[in-house]
Formats: sequence, C-alpha cells, structure tokens
Amino acid sequence: GIRLWGDCLYLPCGDEAWWRKVEHGLGQPMGDGESLDGVLTGFAAETTQQTCRFFARVPRSAEGAAFDFGEFFRTAVPFMRAVALEMPMLFAPPTLPLLLRGCNRGVTLSRRQVASLLAHSFFGTITAEARRVRKEKWAFRAAQLFFLEAVPSALCFLAYFLALARDGVPDGTVTYARRGFPRGSPPWQWAGSGAPLCPVRFLDTARIEDAEADVHVDFANKFVGGGCLENDVNQEEILFAIKPELIVAMALCSYMHDEEVVTVTGALQYTVYSGFKSTFRYEGVLAQRPPCPAAVVAMDALQGCARIQFGEGLILRDLNKARLGFAGARVLATGNWGAGAFGNDHILKFMQQWLAASDAGVRCLLYHTFQDVRAKPLLSLYEALRRLTIGELYAAVLDAARDCACVGPRAKHTFRKNMESHARRAAAAAAVGQEIQS
Repeated sequence: GIRLWGDCLYLPCGDEAWWRKVEHGLGQPMGDGESLDGVLTGFAAETTQQTCRFFARVPRSAEGAAFDFGEFFRTAVPFMRAVALEMPMLFAPPTLPLLLRGCNRGVTLSRRQVASLLAHSFFGTITAEARRVRKEKWAFRAAQLFFLEAVPSALCFLAYFLALARDGVPDGTVTYARRGFPRGSPPWQWAGSGAPLCPVRFLDTARIEDAEADVHVDFANKFVGGGCLENDVNQEEILFAIKPELIVAMALCSYMHDEEVVTVTGALQYTVYSGFKSTFRYEGVLAQRPPCPAAVVAMDALQGCARIQFGEGLILRDLNKARLGFAGARVLATGNWGAGAFGNDHILKFMQQWLAASDAGVRCLLYHTFQDVRAKPLLSLYEALRRLTIGELYAAVLDAARDCACVGPRAKHTFRKNMESHARRAAAAAAVGQEIQS
C-alpha cells in the first residue's frame, strides 16, 4: 500500500506486487451497494479486517435520502476507479516528499493528482506498515468513514467525487506547505511595538468558510485534520469534510510542533452542510465554487492547559503560532480558536489573534463568535482598547494574566475583570486625549 520510508511517501503503484492486488481489487464489480461494500471489505482484509455495510444500508436510510446514490453509482464510482488506476501515470516517480518538522517547504499537486490520492484513501489501499511517520500517528484512510458509518462526513466525501464526475476535474493546483521558525527565536518582537492595532469586524452568525477573506483559519489538532476520518465533527473536521482536498495534508504532514503551522492553498469547497457537532448534516453538492478559494491555515492552540494558560510562556506559545499563521494575510477570517473542546479562554484567544493579525499587517480581522455567550465581552473590550499600540495591548494582556495562573477555576473570570480594568483606563485616556484636542 502507501508506505512511508525516510522523508518520502511511497505510493501504491511503486510496489509491483501490491499494485497487482490493487488492480485486481479495483477490477471487481462496483455497480451496487453490496458489491462496493465488498471491495472496501476486501482491501480492509489486508489491514484492519473490518466489514463495510455502508452502501447496503445508508442509501435506504432517512439520513441517506439527501444524497443521489443512483447518480453516484452511475458516474462517480467509475470515475473513482479510473482516477485511482491512473496513479502510475500521474505520479512519476511514485513518491511524494513528506512535510516533516522543520522542513519549511511545500508540495504542489494538480487537482487530478489530489483526486487520485483521495480515491485510494476511499478504497483503503494502505497497508498497516504505512500508518506511522517516524513513530508518530498517521492517518489517510477515508474508508474508515464508511466502516464507522459516519454518514454526514461520508456523504460529503462522496459528493466530492460526484461533483468531479459530473462537472470534470477543475483546473488548477493545490499546495500543501509547512512553515516554522527556530524554537525559542521568533523573528518578531511584541514588547514595545509602536505599531497600531488592526480593525476588527465581529460576525455572530456567519461561517468562517463563507467569509470574503484571503485566509481562513482552521482550529486544528496538532495532527492536521484531527478526527475528520474517524467521526469527529468540530470546526476542523467539518472544514475537511466540505473541502476534501484538505485531507491530503494528513498524508504529507507529521504533527505540528509549537513553532509550526500548515497551510493549504487552492482547496475548493464541494458541499453544502448545516449544523455543528451532533446536528451536522450533509445538504448537497455546492452549485457554484469560488474561482479563487481562500488559503486555509491550520494552527493548533494549546490543548489540555486550560488551568495554566495564563502563564507568560504559554501565552507566547499561541501568540507566536498565530503570528506565523497570519503572515501574508490581507483579510483574515477566524473566531474562537482553541476555546471549545480545548478549553481555552475566549478573551485571551481573541487578544492573541488580534495582536498577531496586527503585527502581520492584516488590514481587517473578521472575527466569528458563533453567538457564543462567552465571546460577548469582546466587542466592548475591542472598542475600548483599539487605540492602543501592539506593545501597549501586549503589556496589558501580560499584566491581566499575571495573577491568574494561581487562582484555579476562577482564572478566566479574573482575567476578564483585569482586561475590563485595562479597557476602562484606555477609554478614559482616549477621552482625555479628545478633550485636549478639542
């Protein structure tokens, strides 16, 4: 199957014996649910010994009614088989460079190459030995969605191939890149910076992926993609479900370290959805895709550090990661990064991203609150603090956090009260300044 040797991803077509098995498996009938289940089960016999019943069950279910399985079997399945078998022609030599720690490089693929990789991900043509990168977790097996019957995510994945079979593979490329800076030596300074803070627009109900911005933020797991191939449906997993071209990053990247981010440029959205987490639903193929999709920056916030997140070193960890991720953005769409399942503080995460965007030269920060009541104080804090410099806001954040690390469960409350105190002082100073000018 796909094997990982050294710094390269060795594709199935590079192993003559395995490729013969792949060709044989893909030559089996796939024209109905039971036969397609049989193909997935056959490939799984080489790895996980799972049995697939998705295509026998789901098309007859209420949840499957939103998807056109008739067209899928007529057009998408033959396309998936064909593009998978094109792999030897699409990849010569049959390898891809991996994006490992410290590499600071990118890999650019045509959309047809991406489609071929994702077709192999669907069929599960990956052996057990290929599931680790230098003793790290590694996952690139969309077949798991169908064994687990993760219906909404699975339907989004199938809709990608339905769209390609119906409309053709779009022109263009997708670039997967890893960026970082030397550990302990970020190439920017926060203390004393006299640069102004960037303007922020708060959006309560809009979605990040719909924002008219050139960069969208993925609230990532350190293993990019998180549980998108398992049945998780948080912000990152939904993003990867509706933009399946992002999933290839999971094949190429080892986990992100504190001083690293992963960016994907060119990934298109193919599906429409509703809901979030338990209410997430597939709603159909996207009728019209934007010609110039936003870049996606995957950056992982602190996880499991909610009780100690206000320490200066941990504040700097996420501040520097956000600054790295925001480099080059003009209009940036983000939101409550790391403040959901990871348990971080909404106000602190906003302040870190506001500082990072300002230092990166972002012209406008589009901040999506998703109507979270914990984000309610952000607008008033922004209005009071927006005339400060980067250095002044950074000093205020550190001061507000100084006595929070040791107050236990009340740390977030204490930080909010301290930031509100700084906001009152900043507002009073601004009022005095206006009186002097008048």
